[in-house]
Amino acid sequence: MKLRLLDDSIRLRLSRSEVAASHERGTATGQTRFPDGSVFCYVLRSVPRGAFNVRYLDHQVVVEVPASQIAQWATDDEAVSLRGQVALRDGGLLKLLVEKDFTCLSHRHDEDQSDLFPNPEANRR
Repeated sequence: MKLRLLDDSIRLRLSRSEVAASHERGTATGQTRFPDGSVFCYVLRSVPRGAFNVRYLDHQVVVEVPASQIAQWATDDEAVSLRGQVALRDGGLLKLLVEKDFTCLSHRHDEDQSDLFPNPEANRR
């Protein structure tokens, strides 16, 4: 899973197996390890009801998405992303974007793309 943070926005990009895990097991997890031994985790969690939510606790960001939305997204080949937002205490919004990760149009030697979704733009080239 890839994580992108930009100001008040969080973007998760998931491989095929991670999309399947979020649908079938209710969670997909990524992590970044640091030289001091600490680990930063980012998680997509399916929740039975409610709306998009996000939590940050103990070096972990957990993005929560209703199970019904994950099920529809995971089983629809045309569905690319899920969008949500969460109100911040100061009245602002934290934007959330969860996407299927596509293969790159140009080959990257240092990145394994075998578990990514086929890029829809590849057929147009």
